[in-house]
Amino acid sequence: MPCARHLLRVLCLSSFECFSVCYTSICMDGYHIVLFSLAFLFGISIGSFVNVLVFRLRSGAKVSGRSKCLSCGKKLKPRMLVPLLSFLYQRGRCTYCGVRLALQYPIVEATLGFLYVVVFVIHHFDPLTASISEMFLVFGDMAIWTVLVAITAYDLRHKIIPDSFSLFLAVAAGILMLMKWNFGLFPTTYIPFWEAMPSWIDLLAGPLLAAPFALIWYFSGGRAMGLGDAKLAWGIGWFLGFSLGFSAIVLAFWVAFFPALALLLIQSKKFTWQNYYNTLVMSLNDKS
Repeated sequence: MPCARHLLRVLCLSSFECFSVCYTSICMDGYHIVLFSLAFLFGISIGSFVNVLVFRLRSGAKVSGRSKCLSCGKKLKPRMLVPLLSFLYQRGRCTYCGVRLALQYPIVEATLGFLYVVVFVIHHFDPLTASISEMFLVFGDMAIWTVLVAITAYDLRHKIIPDSFSLFLAVAAGILMLMKWNFGLFPTTYIPFWEAMPSWIDLLAGPLLAAPFALIWYFSGGRAMGLGDAKLAWGIGWFLGFSLGFSAIVLAFWVAFFPALALLLIQSKKFTWQNYYNTLVMSLNDKS
């Protein structure tokens, strides 16, 4: 589909720009090495806090308080709480009881560290010369990527998205969107067959993208999907704008469709790999 190809093209170009700028900066001087290292350290530190939220929120445990092993309950020492390094030093196991620690810990921390570096590179951010508005946009992007990672980790573990995460995403994305819209940072061209659209459509991107999911939830009585999808789509719409937001949702659908189809068939009593292959071929033929 053109929308999915459009988003993939943007992602590829952004990734290429990110690594080319990063490589050029590192080759030029050591200042950017220190800057990107600090961004990475900041990211993994925030990632450690995100892990705390994911494991403790709505679990009956207090978000505040000393960290402890979820298996034996013993409180952890400061040297056991260093992001990434503690997991590697302990070889992925609790020092006290030896239980294997969840891979979520290093994955979330490393992902946020990498994303923070990417945000710095994409924005060509230099804290020594950046204006207040540039700092606002950079840290706004970092906050939104943080809550997106938190939503992903929490949903994978608990199969639900907390309303507080969705609300924070929508509010932060809305404020950031207004800033970008005011500065003229949104693109002037959208989906190809729409040619040029007025930028005010991005102000409505959140509710426009959330509406189909909300209607499906309402008319199906919550059986087809939960309302969490609509809340998430609202925040994504305001974060990316209408065009890229719509493309992101279409791409997400196709990325999730075939694994979900495979899981449904595998869980079925009548599953055979031949049936899965036939269903896959029929689906591709219908969409071509």
